[in-house]
Amino acid sequence: LKVIDLKDCFFTIHLHPEDCVHFAFSVPVINNDRPMQRFHWVVLLQGMKNSPTICQIVVSEALSNIRTTYNVIMLYHYMDDILLAVETESSLSRVFDSVV
Repeated sequence: LKVIDLKDCFFTIHLHPEDCVHFAFSVPVINNDRPMQRFHWVVLLQGMKNSPTICQIVVSEALSNIRTTYNVIMLYHYMDDILLAVETESSLSRVFDSVV
C-alpha cells in the first residue's frame, strides 16, 4: 500500500491563455496616486467553483495510462491524493517507479 500526495496540484495545471482574462484581479496602489494594478492567474487557482472538478479530471487523465498498463493494481485518487495497492511489495515498487 502506498499513498502519494501531489504537491500544489492546482498550481501545476496551466490555464488556456484565452481563459486567463476571466481570472483577473486588481490590487490598489498606495494613496490612489495611479490606477490600480491588474493581474491575472495563469494556473488553476484555489477557491474557484470548478477548480476541484478540473483537478480531478486532469489527474484522472494522467493516471489513465497507469491503470491500463498495470491492470493488477488498485489505484484510487481523489484530487491530489493517490492510493496504490498491489499484492506484492516488488510489484508495488515497480508500479510506484512508473507513477513517480
